[in-house]
Amino acid sequence: MTSPLALRISGWLLSAGLTFLVAAAHAASGYSITPGDEASISVGVTDAEVRDRLGPPAHIRQYLNRPGTTWTYEVRGAPFGRTDLDIDFSADGKVVTPFEKPYGGAH
Repeated sequence: MTSPLALRISGWLLSAGLTFLVAAAHAASGYSITPGDEASISVGVTDAEVRDRLGPPAHIRQYLNRPGTTWTYEVRGAPFGRTDLDIDFSADGKVVTPFEKPYGGAH
């Protein structure tokens, strides 16, 4: 027979494991942000500060005509439907331009 304490511990471990898996899946796909999160990003902020404030991006791209990378976040709850936030970085890892790309429609 299993003791009540063992059942409780098993439940906690299962709950913790599921929480960890959900967090890992969320981090792997990049975080979605809110319009309020966007306000914390301005020209000159470092890539480390952006990651601290917004989490990992959904996509990181290196375009041939740009010296740094471009990070993309999905904006949840944007007033005009589906919207992405692209953040262009300079070669030294500082924000050059944050800009929204509204696509419209439902999320």
